[in-house]
This record gives sequence, structure tokens and C-alpha cells, in this order.
Amino acid sequence: MKKTAAFMAFICISFCLLSFAAWAEPIDTQRSSSLTLQYRYGEEVFPDLTVQTYRVAQVLKNGEYSLTGIFSKYPINIEGIQSQSQWRRIATTFAAYIAADEISATQSQITDQEGFVCFENLQPGMYLTLSVRAEKGSTVTVFETFLTVIPYPEEDGNYLYDVTAYPKCEQFISEPAQQSYKVVKQWKDSSYTDLRPEGVTVDIFKDGVLQSSQVLTAENNWCYSWTAPDDGAKWQAVERYVAEYYTVSVEEFDTTIVITNVYDGNEEPPQTGDTTLPHAYLLIAGVLGITLVLVAAWRRRVGI
Repeated sequence: MKKTAAFMAFICISFCLLSFAAWAEPIDTQRSSSLTLQYRYGEEVFPDLTVQTYRVAQVLKNGEYSLTGIFSKYPINIEGIQSQSQWRRIATTFAAYIAADEISATQSQITDQEGFVCFENLQPGMYLTLSVRAEKGSTVTVFETFLTVIPYPEEDGNYLYDVTAYPKCEQFISEPAQQSYKVVKQWKDSSYTDLRPEGVTVDIFKDGVLQSSQVLTAENNWCYSWTAPDDGAKWQAVERYVAEYYTVSVEEFDTTIVITNVYDGNEEPPQTGDTTLPHAYLLIAGVLGITLVLVAAWRRRVGI
């Protein structure tokens, strides 16, 4: 019995000490920070690009995030995100609302002759940087929309307040032939389908300009299709008036936009704010791994 109690105490103490060490340095939420980006594809750099970044969430001293400013009104869930694909959907959703509501950027800068842009005097938080594109003849280079956290956690447990990143991009040849596009409504509300609205209104944008508003219903299979020139334009879709108790996310697949509503199965609306750092899951996994190693060593020493 004593061995069992000592064994459990050892696990608890080890976990607490390691967790405390990992989080020993609180985040300075008022520290002046910066975000430096370089826009390049291979050896080619892209000067004179207008780059916009938005502070979508604030960060607390304990590393939790909550949506801030105008973004706090949107039903976007940033809690418990565990994969890059989920973060990409969140980034796409923020970008769609920015286009739809013509939200002003926190900062806007133009890349220099080496493709660099630096946003200075930023307040710590979560930042969304919008996609930008460059055209040379029929070749189009598109840099992705992405999210960045400032400060960024380093491996030694400290935080980096001056962050540098290199946005991912892709190149393609613009072909003006006609292309079919589609927006699809997807529901994740098993056992709660009776709470769905009869229809949802979706605004469709081309390069930030409203093209049409469509109502998706069960009768049209929650889907709308249209045809337009394949000229490399940016198509986005925003769901207006999201139903109560649902959150929304947007994902883009080539010529298809998928808008997903998720119901959390509770009586109360889902949280749209507080969340832990994106790297918290890695921290917990690391702490547990180290704890298991220490436990194994202790067991060998005491002979159990």
C-alpha cells in the first residue's frame, strides 16, 4: 500500500514540477513585438506586394487566447484545436469575414526589394496574415493565408517576441477558360438535426467583391454552383446569421468551398474565446513522456 501511494505521489509531483518549469515564464502581454515575413518562391523574391495582418485574438499571461475586437462577435471556435488542418480552416474563416465586412488591417506594409516586410510595435496575440498574389504574364504565384502566435514558444521554454516566418505559396498558369465553382453547407450536429434552420444565407465574393447572396436549404441539398472564368481570382463565401449554438468554419478545396456548422451538443452556446496555446498538446505529451521515463527508472531502483 505504501509503495502504491509513494508511486502515485511520485507521478503527481513529477508532473507538477515539470509543468511549472515549462510555464515558469509568464507572457508579457504588453511587450512591443514584431513579425517579419519574406515572400519568395525558390530563388525568386517578390517586392511591392501589399501585405495585411490582423490581430484576431489576445493572449493572457498564462498563454490562453480569446478572440478580440470585432472578431469576438464571430461564431468561430479556437478552443482545443489540435491539427494544422483545423488551423487552416480557422484562418480561411477569418479571411472570409474580413472580406465580407471590409475589416481594416491592424497593419499594412509593402514588401521591399528582397521580398521582406516587417510589422513592428505589435501587441502580443494571435495574428492572421492574408493571402497575397503576384502575376507575371500567365504565371500566378499565390501566398497562403496563415495564423501566427506572438510570442512564439521556443524549445527552451522561453518566448520569442520578434517572430520571422516564410509564407507558403504555390504557382500555376492562369487559364481563362470557364470553370465550375461550388459552395456546400456541411452539418456536424448528430442527434440535433431538428435544431437546424430551414435555410442559411451565404454571401459569395470574388477578390473581396460581393457577387451574389444565396440561400442554401435541404431542397437544394445545401449546395449552390456557378460558372466563372478560371482567371486565378480569389473566391470566398461567408455564412450570414449563424444559428444559435453553432460555430462556423470555412474550408477551400480547389473550386469547392465547404462551410461547416458544428453543434457542441450542450444547452449553452459553444465558447468562441479562451483556448490554450496551440503547442499545449505537445507540452503535455512531452511532460507525460518524461514522467514515464522517470517512473520506469524509479521502479527499477525499488525493484517493482
